[in-house]
Amino acid sequence: MKRTGIFGGTFNPVHAGHLINLEFIRSELELDRVLLIPAREPVHKTITDRIAPSERLEMVKIAIAGNPFFEASSLEIERDQSSYTLYTINDLLTIYPDDEFFLIIGSDSFNELDTWKSYVEILNSVNIAVMKRPGDPHLREDLTAISKNVIIVENPEIGISSTMIRERVKLGKSIRYLVSDPVIEYIDARGLYKN
Repeated sequence: MKRTGIFGGTFNPVHAGHLINLEFIRSELELDRVLLIPAREPVHKTITDRIAPSERLEMVKIAIAGNPFFEASSLEIERDQSSYTLYTINDLLTIYPDDEFFLIIGSDSFNELDTWKSYVEILNSVNIAVMKRPGDPHLREDLTAISKNVIIVENPEIGISSTMIRERVKLGKSIRYLVSDPVIEYIDARGLYKN
């Protein structure tokens, strides 16, 4: 049985804040692997810069190359419907029936969990590893009371966002160290986020 982390998002683009926190959480929770799963069409977020899902997946693959504990998954991109977390969890439970899963989400997302499809089922089907986000309030007690599977992780609070990176690219400013050099090369080669 493997201890598997699940981390979804738009990854538009994947950045150092994602990777630092995921590695920290992987180590703290002794995870055997972390699946990074880009959303095809996120339900709770509008993708403002229309970057193809395949390009966002490729940036994830490039960013995690060399980390044997991280895996990029095309599960949601290949699904021909909205990226509901419940569907992803159910697919993973079928693919890896012996694994113990840890859904990794930020405290901001956790506090909005009751807006997610079948959120009580999510809370009761996997462990929820909640990471702090800069400036976030305490976790909602009504949500933590639903499940004993909520784990609060003391992670570094890193104020980097994909929005900041896209804006810097548009303005012609450096994004060095915000994303890995190979991801910068990918962005530059394809002219992503310029317009």
